[in-house]
Amino acid sequence: MEKRQEDRENYYVHRVLQARLLRDMNANPQERDEMFRIAFDLVRYHLPRPSLDTPEPSKWNVFKEYLPHVLSLQRAYADPLSITSPAPFLELAELFKDGGVLLWQRYISNDALKLLNTAEKILDELESEQENLRVEINITINLLLQYFGISHRKESKDRLASILEYRKKIISRKAPEDVTREDEILLNDANADYANALLQFNDYKTAEPIYKDCYAKYLELGSEAEPSAAFALAKLNHHMAYCKMYRREFDKAIELAEKAVAIVSKLGDKQMMFRYQFDLACIILQSGAREKALALHQEILNSRLGLQGRASYFSLQSQYAVAALCHYMGKLDEAE
Repeated sequence: MEKRQEDRENYYVHRVLQARLLRDMNANPQERDEMFRIAFDLVRYHLPRPSLDTPEPSKWNVFKEYLPHVLSLQRAYADPLSITSPAPFLELAELFKDGGVLLWQRYISNDALKLLNTAEKILDELESEQENLRVEINITINLLLQYFGISHRKESKDRLASILEYRKKIISRKAPEDVTREDEILLNDANADYANALLQFNDYKTAEPIYKDCYAKYLELGSEAEPSAAFALAKLNHHMAYCKMYRREFDKAIELAEKAVAIVSKLGDKQMMFRYQFDLACIILQSGAREKALALHQEILNSRLGLQGRASYFSLQSQYAVAALCHYMGKLDEAE
């Protein structure tokens, strides 16, 4: 079926017919693999490669158009009803990794995890070293695991420890004059990520000096004006705020958390800004300023409802935070 939308032609195939065509192609593996590769080439040509470090809101319209096709390729590849999957190849793992990163950046967790797990499976099937690609997959999976409860924390910490060891190994293999700025940044990122895992186990004392070293290294390696460096510094300020809160140094904790919010707001990522504001409100609450914390939580809730709708995970998180704080403060009607 053909539909015109503005100056473009769009073609739609009914799902029943899609299933029949896929079943027919499975009867001829060679033809199926050829058609799968053509579809892959078309999607890969149009889908930009994302940055793992820095969200890119300006490219989202392009990402949004082609991500459904990436998911269609994943379903065709991992179809449980198929006797055999299309032959795996390295570029397909890279495409699924890119799609997983993009969906993670938009907080679409389940589909992101499907793509990343399939990318990892392809590398296993190919028995491919491709350590850099594996590291990017593992980093993004770890960022997703934080939304699936505390049962995944041990797995996450182990994955991050492995990534850190790999980054150290890369540098140890090189002569000092051959170590690049990118090598040092990647090692610094791995150290910071491992410190994040330590926070999940409330090991603030071990994490804090790691964060301080990482912060100093970022200032040494680049300018705060660079988007990737700015985003990294925002994360470090955000996490160091928790360490200061653990020490009950609330003024310093709030200062660091506010700095993180300011940096992220300049980068234009509203959803990340609301996440950092939410954590700032929690630190303010721990300091004893209940009314100020409630006002900020209410502001965040209103913003999330406007941007993400009532059913999103983060809107529900804010709604519960406001209700719980109202109940704690004796404002029972508002809480209800």
